[in-house]
Amino acid sequence: MLKLFISFALGPIGLKILNFYIRNSAIINSLVFIYGIFLTFAHVNYKRITQDWSDRIKKGKVKKAVDKNKYDWEKAIVENSKFPFVAGGTSLIPKKTNKENLLFYLERDKSWQKQLMKLAE
Repeated sequence: MLKLFISFALGPIGLKILNFYIRNSAIINSLVFIYGIFLTFAHVNYKRITQDWSDRIKKGKVKKAVDKNKYDWEKAIVENSKFPFVAGGTSLIPKKTNKENLLFYLERDKSWQKQLMKLAE
């Protein structure tokens, strides 16, 4: 009964896709799992690099009013990056670790903007 309901709901093309997934589920799930690990490493790398800037501001090594474009991101990348890709909190596509991509993610990162406002006070 359930199989009949699913076949009506999916239609002929949906059933072909479902059967393909069932036959190849181990490979598909493995690829999704590996991609998830890759994305997690990229996200942790992004957090590690941005946390360095936050820590330097808190310790007083960098002026609070410093512009994020003037910060030496290349040095922060060399010192803190353990993975060649970065991904923001909501990003599904990691990008190569460089200054431009970090600034791109910083512009979109609302939690980072809130943290920056707290530090500027």
